Parts: sequence; C-alpha cells; structure tokens
Amino acid sequence: MSKFWAVFLLCGLLTPSQGLLGNIPLVSRLDKDVVENAITGSLTKGDFLQGLLGSLVGGNQLSSLIGGLLGGDGLLGGDGLLGGGLLGGDGLLGGGLLGGDGLLGGGLLGKQGLLGAVQGLTGLKIVNITLPKITLRFLPGIGLQLNLYTQLTIDGGSAAGGLLRVQVEANIMARARLVQDASGALKLVIEDCRTLLGDINIRVGPKLPVLDKALKGVLGSVLPKLLCPVVDTALGVVNTLLGTVTSVLPLGALGNLQYTLGSLPIVGNKSIQLDLNLLVRDAEGNVVHQGLGQVAPVSLPPAASGVSQLGLSQTALSAVLGLVRSTGAFDADITAAAVPASIPLSTSALLLLFPQLSTVIPESLPLALQVRSTGAPVVSLQNGKATARVGASIAVLAQQPGSPPQPLFTLDADINLNVATSISGNKLQTTLAVDSVTLRLAGSRIGNINVSLLERWVKDVLEAAYLPAINNAVRVGIPLPNLFNANFEGADVDVVDNAFMISQTRRTS
Repeated sequence: MSKFWAVFLLCGLLTPSQGLLGNIPLVSRLDKDVVENAITGSLTKGDFLQGLLGSLVGGNQLSSLIGGLLGGDGLLGGDGLLGGGLLGGDGLLGGGLLGGDGLLGGGLLGKQGLLGAVQGLTGLKIVNITLPKITLRFLPGIGLQLNLYTQLTIDGGSAAGGLLRVQVEANIMARARLVQDASGALKLVIEDCRTLLGDINIRVGPKLPVLDKALKGVLGSVLPKLLCPVVDTALGVVNTLLGTVTSVLPLGALGNLQYTLGSLPIVGNKSIQLDLNLLVRDAEGNVVHQGLGQVAPVSLPPAASGVSQLGLSQTALSAVLGLVRSTGAFDADITAAAVPASIPLSTSALLLLFPQLSTVIPESLPLALQVRSTGAPVVSLQNGKATARVGASIAVLAQQPGSPPQPLFTLDADINLNVATSISGNKLQTTLAVDSVTLRLAGSRIGNINVSLLERWVKDVLEAAYLPAINNAVRVGIPLPNLFNANFEGADVDVVDNAFMISQTRRTS
C-alpha cells in the first residue's frame, strides 16, 4: 500500500477532534422542551401557514363530486333517484317529486337545492388560519415527529348568490429524520406526512346532510394534499435553526470562535445530545493551538429532568487567555501612581527586608515593577476549582532623578490566579484574582536575597495594578454556541475535571 493511501485511510478513521490540530471538544445535552420551544417560536414568528391564505380548495375534485352526485351510483343514476325506485311506489308519481317543490321544482335540483349548493363549492378559498399549536415527539436514534394542530376557515360562493363558510380542524403529523449533509450541517428530512381532519362545521350556508357529507369528502381528499407540502416550509424554518449550531462568533478584536458539529446528534426520549468542536482563531485567522497540548474529551454527568447542559473544555479558556496575552495584556509597567498609598512602592519599604540595599541605594527612591509574561496562561479545572497560572519575569527597578530606572533584582514568578465564572449575554464570563505568587531569584545587584519575603508584597502590587487591566481584556468572554436558541443566561457554572459544566433548569411559567 502506498504511503499516500495509508495516510488517507488513517485520516478517515480519525474523529474530527483528532483529525484537526487545535480542535477543542464540547458536548451539550438539551432538554426536549428547550428544542420544542425553539422550534415552536421560530415557526410562529415565521408565520409559515399564512401562505395558504387565498388558496383554492377543490378544482377537479369538485367537478368529480358533482358528477358523482348526479351520475353513476349517485342521486340520478344507478341506485340513485332514477334507478333505485324513488320514481316508483311512493316515488315520482306518488310523492310528486317532479312538481311544486319536488325534484325539478324548488327541491334538490332547484336553484336553492343541492346543485346550487354544490356548484358553489367551486369557489372555496382558505380565508383564515389560526396560530398552530406545535408539539414534538423525539424518535430515539431517528429524529422527531412534528405535530401541527390548526383551524382553517374556508369561504365559498353559491350559484344562488349565497355564502358558504366552513371551519375545519386539521392535525398535520410529519415524521422527520435528522441527517448531516456533506458540509456537516444538520437538517431534517421528511419521511412521512399525514393529515387528520377533525370537525368540519358549516357555519354559514345550506344545512343539507348530503352537502355536509359531500363537503367533508372533498376536504378530506384535498386538504391533506394541500397541507402536507406546508411541512416542507416548516422544516425549512427548523433547518435554518439547526444551521445556527454551526457558527462563527466574534471575539472582539482578538479573533473569533468557530463551532462545528463533531458527529450526528444523538436523539433520546427526552433530550438531544450534540458533540461539537471549537476552533479558536486569532485576528489573522490562524488557529490557536500553541500550548494547548492533548485535549481530553468532555463527558456529561447525569442530569435531572428538565435540565439542559453544556460541557466546555478548559482548553477553550486556555486558548482565549492565550489570545489575550498576545495583545500584551499580561505585561505591565507598574509605578507608585498605580497603587494605593497603603502599598509602599519605594526603596525604604525594602530596606526593612534587605538592609544591604542601603549600600546600593543610599536614599529612599520610588520603585517600579516591570512585569513580562513568559508563556501562555495554563488553566486547570480540578476538585471543583478553576485556576490559571501565569509565568512571568518581574524586574524591580529604582528610579533616580535624572537617570533611567536601574534594576535592583529580577524575579521569575508563577502568578496563580483564581478564576470566577458566570454566564452573561450568552457568554462564559471570567474574573481573575491573585491567589498566590511564587518567586525565584533570577538576578540581583544586592546579592543573594530571600525572595519568599517579597511574595506578599508582590501579590498586593499585582492585585492592585496588574489584574484590573487583565480583567478588562478578558471581559470579551467566551461566546457560547447557538444551540436551538437555548438560553443559558444566569445558568449555574460548575467546575468538573477538565471542563466547565453549564446547567440550566427549565423555567416554568
């Protein structure tokens, strides 16, 4: 086997997250009601049934109806009026059907009778459609069944100049399979559609039992053929909604997030599970993968009924913080003007810790800290706690009047940050706070010093003058994918191993 085909086959066996460097896994389980409300809302706003207004009901079927009523086995033929004995016995001669108000006079075949009423059916039009009630039933492993209940008002004229108004209840039931097209987009494809008609009520017009039966026969034959194609329109609205799962969302000036489906969703009885991939791109469109390492898959813990979940890998936050670092937000030059008076930033404060400083700096001088990050922040989600570690070089400088700042010593630092999270604006928002600082001496003009004595002081300086700029930069947040318009606003955010678990309980009205 050639090397080309070996590589081709290997790539075909890889999952999407394995096949593309930089893919970050996500997983979501959405409660059935969330999906149903999203679809119902989209269809309601779409007003998709209104296209039926003015549609003619009948046509050839009505012409056939008239022929059926009058010929063959109808009223005038076969077993009908002429062939079935209505003209004998108490029929034509005995009952006077051909005279006065009889058959040829003002009765069934007269202007106000059956023919007049049936001829009026040829002008039937749909004039009103009530807002449909929409319900879903999940079909595990397949897709869903969409039920639309509506009422139609149908008007028609009469050959005699009268008005016919009919109200019809209709329930459209469509079975649709969930598939993924060649581009990876989700879509529902109709496998079966049926229309069941409920009450057909003649509100205005002739109250003839034979007309009532004939009308119901026509509508029962015609309306399903008219209504089922509407489901295609409905699914077009739903498929547009499904298409928003795959999206590109902006990260301000930093770049963007690209969400794609990793595999076909898993449909259960009461929920649907979506496995997603996330690519983080910088402002130039390059995929961020430096320092992300091996990305572990995300799994969802069991959830109570009515709870929707989204599991977001810690790697997503690592990538976004890496983008923030690339803008220089994790570098800072800190002077005394940037810290409150309660935090001393002068050489006299250090003399208490390092008396030998007086041999280098004979007088009290203002200090400055030059902080430079040395690598991408490393995020850790363990034991219910979210942290980030920032490696940095911190130079402590003394400022003599009329001279450039002179470094007294340089520190290698691990800045350990606590990460607080919340959901706002459909984004995962984070706020950072300094938990601790670990220092190592990298170089010194005043000889060997015990840098552990500086850790509390450096921590206070960083908390006051370093973190505000970083928190302002990370305020861009991590936009969450559009999952059937699921609203995670105010959702609970828990930390599980290697992932943020976002949980939203269904709201009851």
